[in-house]
Amino acid sequence: MKWNKDLIIVKDNFFNKTLFKKIYADLDKVKFVNRFTKINANKQRIYFDVLLGPEHPGCIALQSFFKDELGVNVKTLLSYYFLSTKHEEPTVHTDLYKINCIIYLKGKSLINNGTGFYEKNEGADVLNSHIGFKENRAVFFHANRKHASLQFAEGATGRYIMTNFIK
Repeated sequence: MKWNKDLIIVKDNFFNKTLFKKIYADLDKVKFVNRFTKINANKQRIYFDVLLGPEHPGCIALQSFFKDELGVNVKTLLSYYFLSTKHEEPTVHTDLYKINCIIYLKGKSLINNGTGFYEKNEGADVLNSHIGFKENRAVFFHANRKHASLQFAEGATGRYIMTNFIK
């Protein structure tokens, strides 16, 4: 499969029930580290993360999915649990690597807890598409595609995700 910048794949019930329950329980046991990224003089993105090793069962399941379902061999996989909270405005960005996979783990099932995809329109980044948050939903897209958490919108809450950067 050739991965192009326009492709977005959404897969519900990504992990089997047993693995999802194990990962869900793991979120209460791991130690999240406070991180922030300065975007410019007035903006920063604050989140909490836990680096996951290649032996993590979620990483193994993700690599199997790529190979078995998409015919893609993963060369490099960098995975984290992320905890992000409601914020005031989107932090539109792209990521390194080639493919980004966000797996929604724990949070309220809301459009405004999901992910928005942006395109340039008259020089500004404009929300073009969005995927709502639903536990155990995986969203795959080209890492060079502009995106942001929708947790700035009305009704948004905190959420836990497993984010994966793939080569």
